[in-house]
Amino acid sequence: MATADKQRIRTDRADFLAYRTLCPTCAAPVGPRFVTREHLDIPPDPPYAATVRCPKGGETFEVLFLEAR
Repeated sequence: MATADKQRIRTDRADFLAYRTLCPTCAAPVGPRFVTREHLDIPPDPPYAATVRCPKGGETFEVLFLEAR
């Protein structure tokens, strides 16, 4: 699936690392274990975004990390 076709969500990096980010389709918690690719081309600090595969439904989506406060 092309990146432009994937659903994108925004979340805080700390929430993602603590598995407090939810799949937009089925609300299963996702985190670093489910990353299939990191993206370094979206600011502020690498990694800026990640492609994630849901552990429950298998959907693939982009997680864009919010800027650090």
